Amino acid sequence: MDIAIKTSTDRGGRAVLTVTGAIDLQTRERLLEDAHQALSGSPTALVLDLDEVSFIDSTGLGALIELGHDAADDGGGLVIRNPSHRVTRILEISGLADAWEFETTD
Repeated sequence: MDIAIKTSTDRGGRAVLTVTGAIDLQTRERLLEDAHQALSGSPTALVLDLDEVSFIDSTGLGALIELGHDAADDGGGLVIRNPSHRVTRILEISGLADAWEFETTD
């Protein structure tokens, strides 16, 4: 499966990664690399926009957990923006729905 990641910074100084595609064993490292690169710029938080994520498996969940810890270690936090229905469902089933801040945009 494929993944596309667009990195930007919002007005609040947060690093925003807009993710499209699947977060799985094949794409996990790409997500981690791009997120760690974004975190190296000392953002106030890491935002993952997951609106266009079509699939996430256990290795993808592991990547989110790792990024949550990394963002907290850097003094910010992890924010999940616009999670797709599939992502929301997996986070609920796994018990991670309350692990991070969530936000939606219109």
